[in-house]
Amino acid sequence: MMSMSLRQCFCLLSCILFSAGSLSKEDSAASFVGAETCAGCHAQQYSLWKGSHHDWAMQPANEQSVLGDFNQVSFEHYGERSEFYRQGDSYYIKTQNAEGKMQAFKVAYTFGFYPLQQYLIPFPDGRMQALSVAWDSRPKEEGGQRWFHLYPDEAIPFDDVLHWTGPYFTWNTRCAECHSTQLKRNYQASDNTYKSTWSEVNVACEACHGAGSQHVQQANAGQLSSDSGLTPINAVGAWLRDSEAATATHRAPPAGTQVESASEQLAVCGSCHSRRALVDDLDKPGNFHNQHQLQLLAPGLYSADGQIQDEVYVLGSFLQSKMHKEGVVCSNCHEPHRLKLRAEGNGVCAQCHNPQVFDTAKHHHHPEGAGSQCANCHMPEHTYMVVDPRRDHSIRIPRPDLSERTGSPNACNLCHQDQSNEWSSAALNAWLKVSGKKLEKHYGEAFASFRAGDVDGDLGLIQLAMNPDTAPIVGASALAQVSLSQESLHLARLKVNDPSPLLRRSAILLLEQLPLEQRQEVIFPLLSDPIKMVRTESARVLAGAMGLEVERQRILDQAIAEYRSVLLLHQDTASGQLNIAGLELALQDMTAAEKAYHRALLLDSRHVGARLNLADFYRSQQQDHKGEPLLRESLELTPEHAGPPHALGLLLVRQKKYEEALQYLSKAYALAPENSRYAYIYAVAANTVGNATTALEVLERVVQREPANQEALMALVDILNRQGQQRQALKYAESLLRLTPENTQLKQWVDYLRSRGLQ
Repeated sequence: MMSMSLRQCFCLLSCILFSAGSLSKEDSAASFVGAETCAGCHAQQYSLWKGSHHDWAMQPANEQSVLGDFNQVSFEHYGERSEFYRQGDSYYIKTQNAEGKMQAFKVAYTFGFYPLQQYLIPFPDGRMQALSVAWDSRPKEEGGQRWFHLYPDEAIPFDDVLHWTGPYFTWNTRCAECHSTQLKRNYQASDNTYKSTWSEVNVACEACHGAGSQHVQQANAGQLSSDSGLTPINAVGAWLRDSEAATATHRAPPAGTQVESASEQLAVCGSCHSRRALVDDLDKPGNFHNQHQLQLLAPGLYSADGQIQDEVYVLGSFLQSKMHKEGVVCSNCHEPHRLKLRAEGNGVCAQCHNPQVFDTAKHHHHPEGAGSQCANCHMPEHTYMVVDPRRDHSIRIPRPDLSERTGSPNACNLCHQDQSNEWSSAALNAWLKVSGKKLEKHYGEAFASFRAGDVDGDLGLIQLAMNPDTAPIVGASALAQVSLSQESLHLARLKVNDPSPLLRRSAILLLEQLPLEQRQEVIFPLLSDPIKMVRTESARVLAGAMGLEVERQRILDQAIAEYRSVLLLHQDTASGQLNIAGLELALQDMTAAEKAYHRALLLDSRHVGARLNLADFYRSQQQDHKGEPLLRESLELTPEHAGPPHALGLLLVRQKKYEEALQYLSKAYALAPENSRYAYIYAVAANTVGNATTALEVLERVVQREPANQEALMALVDILNRQGQQRQALKYAESLLRLTPENTQLKQWVDYLRSRGLQ
């Protein structure tokens, strides 16, 4: 441990040098040795870890691990009764099974422990299901010590997709890899079963540090060296602050010290603390993007300004932060074994931020209490799983002014719920006026504008992605969502060479909208990208390329094989099978594609995407007679989804059954009125059967919500013109011309109408 005299007027912060990570590349055959072996030399770290959230991530159900009340108690949720009791040393839950009948299930494992604990039920096919009735392990005075349902405000009957016996509560696919060490799913596709294994049931030492056999061998031989078989992931240098400085600066470790970059520590922690999909074995070392495909800032997951919304965990928000940009890593704030903060309250922030400057009423403008706590203003909480509040790690300045423009929450009004956003904005502006500070423009405004369908929405996202000061995850999210245009296409061509893997991948997603022949030349070099996530995305969008010379075909085949290996990691899920089907379609293997669609439905019979895609597959094969029963069955299984009635309506249009088709297209629009595509199709169909009034009403709503929707504008111009309403048609035609000034035919028509004095 480094140290420095306080007389030198410096504060030394978090300079910790210890091995933590995955195996070195040279030791791919190393084996896992277990936490007890590690404890022989690392007693202090083992002691800190014991009793931590990682230690309790999963445990066999016994007297020590089970926190819930199993003393012949019952819990009822919308008429569904669950009973909890013991028989000897075993724990049982009697509840509804997949057929809706009461059945007693033996609890095999506990899952987590605070602020809630779930219970895992083993099934004969090797699956383990997490019960959706959980134990609130908080103290009673905080509302805990009770059974509760994870969906407290809705009934979840046995035939619901979210019932605990269904695929969304299967431990093997949904949560196992981040709650145990060296987890192997071992899915058996031949009979749809699992033989899952682990080296340790919980998140033990080697889940983060990698297999330790080589390290142990060297230690036993007295030959430990800097290359000890474990990659150092927490040697992060020192954060130093002069006693008079407001904020600390980072000082790198001395030359020659074996250290890693911040990204490598984030790869270890972020592997589980992120919303992502696996692209390689979780136990492999290296860059995060070689193992995972990170979820970007998409609507429904993140608010327009990037704040956490759905259960996205930590990494996606932290990558937006100024702290990450400056080089802060997880272990600067969190002790990595005990998993507690390095200091209580504002003390953790005071490690770097001078409390004489920041921990004062002059800065936070609140009396001592909740309002004076740094995290409450800069890391507001969002509660998941009913009782689990988690902090947003984008570590942002509260912006109540943005709430009005973006619809995003803000820390001020999360506390001052009796006040308006305007009240909070006025208070913040008054404080800023005194200090002479000014709020900067925020990227949330560009995302909000795009989500609202504003005319300049695309331009704002393009500018974000072009700006080198934009955080890569923000720029990548902008590029992935922007519409295809000459400007965005030019940007994508530049970003395929960006240093950030996130931006390279987003460029691929945009270029994917081009015909295969056009995107091929731009994307092809990325088939040899150093990052696996980029290579496999490139393979996905280039699969099916024809007429390549021998060497280029070899490169593409190799990348497709690698992509296929990624897909097989997820072959036990319906979405995984859909991706397999997509690859087979691109490779023109129709038999394999159809088989994958059917496997998707075997894994999840209610999966809307699987049914829609299989029905569309049959459409492409001129076999609508096979697709129609699938869609009609979906109407019964998932009546709340708009996709099946929309697809069925289109199928009936192809059969020239226009009146019946209109009924289903109308139903789809009613279920999802915000879906502009559904609205457009419904409007066109209504106009076709002579109901122009309904068509115009629907299209005008689309344009009010999305002023730049060219499809809806063109339909309005056409229908209004045919109805003899040229003045109204001209209004929409002028809006369309502003969006498509290169459309010479439209320009001539607009000029003609203007010449007739219809403005």
